[in-house]
Order: sequence, then C-alpha cells, then structure tokens
Amino acid sequence: MVSENKNFLMNVAYQLLSYVFPLVTVSYVSQCLGVTNIGTYSYTYSTVYLFMLLGMLGINNYGNREIARVRDDKQACSFIFFSIYKLQLLTVGLASIGYVIYIQCIVSEYEKLFWLQAIYLFSAFLDVNWFYFGLEKFKLTITRNCIIKVASLILILFFVRTEADLAQYTVIMAGSTFLSQLYLILILHRYIVNVHTTLHDSLHHLRGCCILFIPVLAFGIYRVMDKTMLGAMATVTELGYYENAERLINIPISIINALGTVMLPRMSYLLKNHSVESTKAIYASMKLALLLSCMMAAGIFLVSNDIVVVLFGYDFYKSGEIIRILSITILASAWANVIRTQYLIPSGKDTIYVISTIGGAVVNLLLNIVLIPKYGAYGACLGTIAAEYFVMIYQTVKVRRVLEIKRYFNLAWKDLVISCGIILFSYEVGNFFSDIYVRLLVNIFIAIVLFGTINYKYIVHEFLGKR
Repeated sequence: MVSENKNFLMNVAYQLLSYVFPLVTVSYVSQCLGVTNIGTYSYTYSTVYLFMLLGMLGINNYGNREIARVRDDKQACSFIFFSIYKLQLLTVGLASIGYVIYIQCIVSEYEKLFWLQAIYLFSAFLDVNWFYFGLEKFKLTITRNCIIKVASLILILFFVRTEADLAQYTVIMAGSTFLSQLYLILILHRYIVNVHTTLHDSLHHLRGCCILFIPVLAFGIYRVMDKTMLGAMATVTELGYYENAERLINIPISIINALGTVMLPRMSYLLKNHSVESTKAIYASMKLALLLSCMMAAGIFLVSNDIVVVLFGYDFYKSGEIIRILSITILASAWANVIRTQYLIPSGKDTIYVISTIGGAVVNLLLNIVLIPKYGAYGACLGTIAAEYFVMIYQTVKVRRVLEIKRYFNLAWKDLVISCGIILFSYEVGNFFSDIYVRLLVNIFIAIVLFGTINYKYIVHEFLGKR
C-alpha cells in the first residue's frame, strides 16, 4: 500500500488544487461579484455540468477500469483508448447539441452566461483524465493543474473587479478547464500507438458505459440538481449561500475521492488477477478513509462559522450554518466511496452501485421538492444528507457477506470518538481568544497537532511505510 499511498498524496494535491483554488480566489471574487452573482454563476454552471455528465456517459469510471486491466500491454491499451475515446466524442457531441437546444428553447434568463458556460462542454471533448488514471500517471495531472490554476488566479485578479465582471470570471474558470484538458491530449503520443478502431468497437463499450452512467447521473442529481432546484424554486441568493458552503465541504470529500481514484485502477488490476491482497487493500483503504473523514467532519464543524467570515465576509454567515449541517455527510461519503471504487466497480458489481445511487437520487429529489420551497438552502441540505446515508446503508447491506463490515464499524466509532474529543479540546482552548483570525488559527493548529500525535504510529509506520 505504500506506493498507492504516495499516489494518493499526489492525487490529494490534484484534488485540493481543484477545490482549494476557488477558495483562494473566492474571498476576493465574493466581494467583487456579491452573493447574487455567485448564485447566478452556480445556477448556470450546475446546468451545463448536467449536460457534461450526459456527454461523458460514465466513461471516467469505465475507462479508468478498462485501461487499468490492460495497462501492461501497450497495443491493447491503445486499442481500448481509441475505441472508448471515439465513443466519448460521439456522446459529448450529442450532449452539446442538446445544450444548444436547451438554451434556444428553454432559457429565459442569463442567456449570455449559459453560452459562455458552453466552454466547459468543449473541454469535455478533450477530457482523457480516465486514461492517465488507469495508467496511474497521477503526477502529470498535478503539474498541469498547478500551471493552469496559477495562470487563472492571475487573470482573475486582473480582470474581475466589480459585479459587472461575472462574464469575465466565467470565461476564465471555464477556459482554464479547457486548457487543462488540452495539455493531456497533446502528450498522448507518449503512451499510445496508432490503432485502427471501428464504430462497432466503440459501440461495444456502450453498454458498460451506460451501466456506470446511471449512477453518475443519479449522483449528479443529488450533488448538482439541488443547486438547479434552489435557483429555480427558491432564490439565487439562497443558492449563493449554499454554493460557498459546498465549496468548503467539497474539500474533505475531494480528499476521500482522491483515495478512490488511486485505488480503483489498482483494485481492478488485483481483482482481475485474483490477488489475495485485495481484501487487505480494501481494509487498509477503509481505515485511512474513516480516519480522515471523521477528523475532517469534526474539524470543519468546529471552524465553519469563523472560516466563512474570514473567506467570504459577514454577508455569507449563513453559509457557516449550512456547512455544519453538510459535515454530517462526510463520513457516509467516505464509507460509500471505498465500497464503490474498491469493490463494486473493480469487481463488476455495477448493479448494486446503480441501484444505490438511483435510490439516493430519488430520495434527494423528493425531499428537495418538498423542503426547498419552504426552507431554502436548509431543505437542500436535508435532502443531501438523506441521499448520502441511503447510498451508504444500501451498499453496506449488499456487501456485508463479502467485506469485513463489522471491522469497519469498529474503526468508525473509535475514530469518531477520538475526533470529537480533539475538536472539543480545540474548541475550549479557542474560546480564550476573541479575535476571529487568532481563534481560527489556534483551533486548526491544536487539532492538527493532536491528530498527528495520536495517530503518529499509523502515519509513520503504516501509511508512509517507515520502520
């Protein structure tokens, strides 16, 4: 697991750049654009994101798994890549046509912004991250992301100054994604050879992609549709509070997702070769995921109100309350992520994955319809919590005879008790300081030191592999 842990750390860096970068700029951008413009951007982006999900058709997970299975054979790897990528070009093209029809026939507000968001759809034509993840080439994505994100930050500081600059902000954010994907396309020749594939070869992957697309779409419903529904059924101001809260809550979730991204190709490889190491690898991953998720959930609950004021200003204070509610989902998300990416998808148990995510989407959609008109952003939070725990419980019940569920629960409650103890101590010490900046730094410092001290043996010996 040591080599996978190093890949995990690299992918954490990649994920953190994707989520922390907006936080670096969000304090500045929030003050320049205001709550309503932040909500408007989120509303239009959530819509184009759903079309991107339609276009990618589950290819990210499917392609990752298929490339991982043949990564030792360059010819086979190239054949798989071209046949899947041609399918991707077809499906993204159809989604783009659908997006244009949507703008022309349905959109009545923010039409200009919807057109600018189309740059994200163009970037989906070039999205081959699944190929590099299947090869476990994580370092490439980090280097690319660093350069693009720094350039984007500079452009935002120069061109986003007032509430009238929402269009410029949209172009910079979408354009950075496009350039990021373009870079990976340009270096593909290093890892593949030219192989002729037919339309039949591409359509051969359609069924597998569709099976994995169903949960991706369902996940999009309860992770993205809540924003669309907030914008349509409540107000874009409510959505502005929810959007900035989710920016913060996505950081711990992205760290857990990084673990899943690293381990999916590894587990696909191990399970294909019937390795006895697969059970040990899943347990080690669950141990790490629970340790991190419990601490991050407790930590973000502790600092939510202060960090929202520091990053976004007092106008976004309501986002802090939303963060506290959503922190409950971090543990469920981590648990389900390990089961999904390290057992269900690698072993081809797609049906369990599909049904659980569809069920979560239905739960979320129904609760959103009932709760959002009355409670706004708080209603969207309750729908998300119910969906995440439905997915976790359903998947756990289905794999209880195969995986070591009882051992996982023993890990979870111990980590949760220790994390709560650390946070309570940090909270008591932080209360001695009235200055919000000092209190925030003290809380974070104490929590990190205590976490590192308590888990020193695990971090040094098991995670880093030092003896």
